[in-house]
Amino acid sequence: MLGFLFTDAVSTALAQSSPAPVRTPPRRSDITPVSAETFDEFAEMLRGLERRVDILARQNEELLRENQRVSHRLNPSSFAVQKDRDPLEIPSQDFRIHQPERGLLEPSGPVPHPFHYDGTHRPTEFEHIGYTNPVGHHGEESPPAAGGGSKAAGGDPTTTGRAQEVGNRHRGKLTLKPYYDFDGDGFKFVTEDGEYSFGVRGMVQVDGKVFSDPVPGGIASDGIYNPRSRFYLEGNLSKPIQYEFSFQQTYDSVGLLDAYLNFNYDPAFQVRIGRYKTPFTYEWYRIHIWDLLAPERSLFATNYEGQRRFGAMVWGTAAENRVEYAVGTFNTQRNGYQPFHNLQDMMAFVNLKPFYNEDRGFALRDLQFGGSVNAGYENQPTAPTALRTNNAPTAAAFGDSGAVNFASLPFLAFTPGVTEHGSRALWEVHSAWYYGGLTLLGAYEGGSESYATATGSRSRIPLSGWFAQAGYLITGETIRDRTLVDPIHPFDLRPGRVGFGAFEPTARYSEMTLDQRVFTEGLADPKLWTNQARLVDVGVNWYINKFVKIYFDWEHAMFATPVTTGKGGVTQSNDLFWIRSQLYF
Repeated sequence: MLGFLFTDAVSTALAQSSPAPVRTPPRRSDITPVSAETFDEFAEMLRGLERRVDILARQNEELLRENQRVSHRLNPSSFAVQKDRDPLEIPSQDFRIHQPERGLLEPSGPVPHPFHYDGTHRPTEFEHIGYTNPVGHHGEESPPAAGGGSKAAGGDPTTTGRAQEVGNRHRGKLTLKPYYDFDGDGFKFVTEDGEYSFGVRGMVQVDGKVFSDPVPGGIASDGIYNPRSRFYLEGNLSKPIQYEFSFQQTYDSVGLLDAYLNFNYDPAFQVRIGRYKTPFTYEWYRIHIWDLLAPERSLFATNYEGQRRFGAMVWGTAAENRVEYAVGTFNTQRNGYQPFHNLQDMMAFVNLKPFYNEDRGFALRDLQFGGSVNAGYENQPTAPTALRTNNAPTAAAFGDSGAVNFASLPFLAFTPGVTEHGSRALWEVHSAWYYGGLTLLGAYEGGSESYATATGSRSRIPLSGWFAQAGYLITGETIRDRTLVDPIHPFDLRPGRVGFGAFEPTARYSEMTLDQRVFTEGLADPKLWTNQARLVDVGVNWYINKFVKIYFDWEHAMFATPVTTGKGGVTQSNDLFWIRSQLYF
């Protein structure tokens, strides 16, 4: 197009400067054919010229913006709007700009303005001459809104584009590119420069549970449950600043899951502030709920994991991904939303992968080991109020009518009035090994929790636990960490695309013990509960495709002494036949 304009301009100039010569049409034999290569070179030259013109145009716009900012900084009071009636009634062509050194400037025609005049904006000299700022809002802004100018109603006078004069880049409406991140999960919308993004992820889990000794309408009732439904909103507010807001429906309650900002100017030293997963226990901090080998975590992690809390954390990876660490300070109640006193829990986590960068054939390449700690001084309601075999810590008490008491089997419930009061000192050492399709996990935990009865008597209760777990993908897929598996042959019954997904047999042994003082100090009733539980899980995971996973699990629970099942019954063991359907995208 530039070539056409250039040729036309030259031809016009020649035509105006001299009489048109009489031209003899050239003979066909005199015309030298132009090769395709020469034509491509000429076209590329024109495209280069067009790019240079675009660059100059953008630079010119930036100079205009900079001049405008300088004008306001040097002499903002020199720009005075002359008006002789209510500003809301003055049409744009009636604006006149007065500068003392130049007198009254009259516009040559209607002067467009970026928004309806409301008495808060001073037209600049650039607007007087018809300059349109890059926001591109001429004629596009909504009228001022009622009720203080809410954003939902439009016309908010406090928006950056309207309220900030100096420093505002006026980037206007940024174009977003949509895509699905198959490797990283989630639907994303990203600006062309990658500085700003908005993403959506979701997860739904539905459980079918059949207990060997069910109590209809009481503890451990057969049925279909929804342990988790999650909705994640996340993205970037510049490449180094990430955010997440997520919400969860669990059984019969809905609440905030995560809400944080993460500052990642160096992967080895990142800062996270808000509410998020705390760095205590490998299963909790390091493995997502949708990546687990069994439907839920082991006994100790299920009941005493750090859970989500508000806090501040420094974390990162170092030594070419061989070291992962996290250190933070957090509110003291597990899964809480408020501080109950002015003290904090300290947590720290380290995971070492010394052979991570070795060749693929090296057997110990994905060996991991490390530990974590959780220490603080507590003074808040108990969480959990009851220790359960397969449910995350919750404030729901034994006997509540919520679904959590129907879906799981408690083995110890604290006496009403008991609080967490005193020192907390918990620790874990862990190991993990991933090789081909094999997963091996194990951890040993210990420490103490402090409690107080309703009368104020305090007790420090030692506790311990451990687990060992294994899984193997028998359909040929290989992994380097716990993840959602993308099957070699996703499940499909359409001709030419037949596949049956991936299969992963699993097994786990888990146990947890509290000191007898939990009974002798009056914190729980020994006639109803036990201080030791053991679990055996055997199952298989079916990965239909990357997004749909189905757990088939048999869980055998064993208790050191009989526990109540509600409505007068007791049991010393229980079997659970468990199917979990999970959708994650």
